[in-house]
Parts: sequence; structure tokens; C-alpha cells
Amino acid sequence: MIVKHVGGDLNKAYRPCKIDEVIGNETIKKMVKNALESKRFPHASLFTGPSGCGKTTFARIVALGLNCVDGPTGNPCCKCDSCKSIINGNSFAVIEIDAGRTRDVAMTRKILDDLPAASLGGESYKIAIFDEAHLLGEGNAKSEEALLKFLEDTPEHVYLILCTNEPQKLRDVTRNRCKVVQFGRLTTNDIHTLLVQVSQFEGFVYKDEVLKYVAEEVNGVPRAALSALQQIASEGSWTKENASLIINSGVDADNVEVYEFSKMLIKNGWVDIKTAFDKIKSLPAETIRIAVVGFLVGCVKNARDYDQAERYAKMAETMSYIYYGPKPEHVLFIKLCQALRYRKAA
Repeated sequence: MIVKHVGGDLNKAYRPCKIDEVIGNETIKKMVKNALESKRFPHASLFTGPSGCGKTTFARIVALGLNCVDGPTGNPCCKCDSCKSIINGNSFAVIEIDAGRTRDVAMTRKILDDLPAASLGGESYKIAIFDEAHLLGEGNAKSEEALLKFLEDTPEHVYLILCTNEPQKLRDVTRNRCKVVQFGRLTTNDIHTLLVQVSQFEGFVYKDEVLKYVAEEVNGVPRAALSALQQIASEGSWTKENASLIINSGVDADNVEVYEFSKMLIKNGWVDIKTAFDKIKSLPAETIRIAVVGFLVGCVKNARDYDQAERYAKMAETMSYIYYGPKPEHVLFIKLCQALRYRKAA
């Protein structure tokens, strides 16, 4: 059963903190739980699989389980000081590294040099989680070389977990020194179960046919499912048609206002559209453009006849190129104006 541990976006609020809270990936759940509780979890692990399927979440559960007062365990208490600090993101014992931002070899070495030192919080173990780990080998490959040397002689109180959806970009020797754990997409039933439980916990007056539709459309990725659920609940109509537009819009849950702007393009007047654009124009032009094109593609799929579908397709085509230059938001605004000429009678 899922548990809401923190506030905020649904993806963060319902992130599992115990193995028993995880939906799907049953074999991995058993393997990780047994390894933790038998005190045989490997000091170097490589978590691979599609984006949004739980690699980093599992890495955090491992960190929680290792340092919990009840641990090592697959089901940490989530109440002790160690658990609370990890959940709140301020633990001295757990270091999360975005490899896309820390590819500099000097920074990588600094992180690795600090790991053998005892945790300032007094925890027994230190855990380093490298997200997007395949990027360590791009550009300046010395970052992966530094990591490789550390993998050769990892201190007993240190655990390294590399998370990536592109393990082939890491060197063979790096992969071979890690225990590889392959995550898979969730089944449609698993995603539906997750959506129902979250909807009930949040008190949404939901329609099950909409949740089933979302579960079928998100390709087994729970993160995408919860992002879509958040937007559908915010929009409030709970219709399959609007759910389809949301899923195809490509808008993150943090950018619901871009989705609202996209809806205005097909039904509101010029003054409303201009006012709405002024509110979102500080966002990257590409973020807005991709969201609008995705929304219009959804409109094409749900058009009532060919003529309407063609109009939406022409609007999308007008928006379908990347904007470079000193003022990309100006070019974007002009293209939005040009796209509106196809809207008549749509």
C-alpha cells in the first residue's frame, strides 16, 4: 500500500520509502530486500532501466534501509533521525550526484575523496547515488576513470549506486565491477493500481475509465502516470478526451499553466491568449513550443472530422521548428499568431 510521506507534487509525495510500498518489479523487490536484511547488499551497484521506472527511488530506499535504526532492512521505519534526514534531503550520509552536472573530474574526485570519512550525522554507512551515471564517461572520461579506481577498493562503510537508462555508454570494466539490477516498466494493471490508490488517498472524485486510459497510455512509467494524474485532477473535468490532450501535451506537472495556455489557443479570444502568453513567456521558448505542439497533436487525434484534424495539424506544423536567436520568445509569439489563422471553424 502506498504512503504519502511528504507534501508537494504527487511524484514526490508518493515516492516509496519502503520496499513494501513499491508497486511492480516484484523480483527486484525480493532481491534487494533479501540482500539488505542478510547484510549482503553489494558495495557497487548499477541500476538500469527506462527513465521514470524507479531506479533512483530504489537507491534511496537502500540508503534508508542501511542506516535505519532497525536496519539494515528493506522496510525502514521512516521515523528515526537518519530516516527523516534522508527523506527530507539533508542527510550527511547520503550524497546524490547528478552526473550531467558534475562531469568535471576535479569535482568527481572531491566527492569520492570525501566518502571514506565518517558521516557527520553519526550514521554507520555512507551512500553515493550517481544519477545519469552514463554521462560520467562523456566529454572528459577521466571522471569515469576516477570512479573506476574507487570501485577497485571501496571502503566497507561506503556504498555506490549508479543509476542510468544508458548503461552501454559506461565502460565494460565499470559495469563488470558492479552488481547490475535491471528495472522494467510496470504493467498496465500496476499503473492502474497506483493511480487508484493515489486518487483515493487524495480524495479525488475520479472516473475509473480515465485512470484506465492513463494507465494504458504512459508505457509503464509511474512518474509519467502521476504527472498526468496531477494535471487531470487540476483540470477537473475527468473526461477521457481532456485526459488524452494532457497526456499528449508533453507538459510537466510543474507547468500546468502552459497546458492552460495551449487550451486557449483553440478556443479563446486574442486578448486572453496574449495575456496568458505574458504570464508564461519567461519559460524557455522550447518548453512552450514543445508543449503546444504536443497539445495540438492530441487535438488532431481527437478531432471530430478530417477538416478539423487538418486545421489542428496545420497549427502544429506552423510551430514545428526550434527557435534560436537573441529573442526566441519573440519568434515564438509571431509563430503562435500565424498558427491562429488555421483555427477558424476548428
